[in-house]
Amino acid sequence: MFHPMIAGVTVPGVGLIVLILAPYIDKNPSNKPEDRKFATSLMTVFLMFWAVLVIIGSFFRGPGFNFTLPWRDGIFFEL
Repeated sequence: MFHPMIAGVTVPGVGLIVLILAPYIDKNPSNKPEDRKFATSLMTVFLMFWAVLVIIGSFFRGPGFNFTLPWRDGIFFEL
């Protein structure tokens, strides 16, 4: 599909750089959440992205860490 370095180094690295630069991009001095639209939106996007990755890693991973569809092949983990 694509080189493993993209999934293991590039994507997490870009995510970390964006999180590191977030305070410099959003220079709003207010402490009220309703005044911090950019920071609230950024946090929401990262939490949703994290949740999607957890769901994909839990339910869409088959034997050998291959991508599978749980409704076709079943779920390959035990609770």
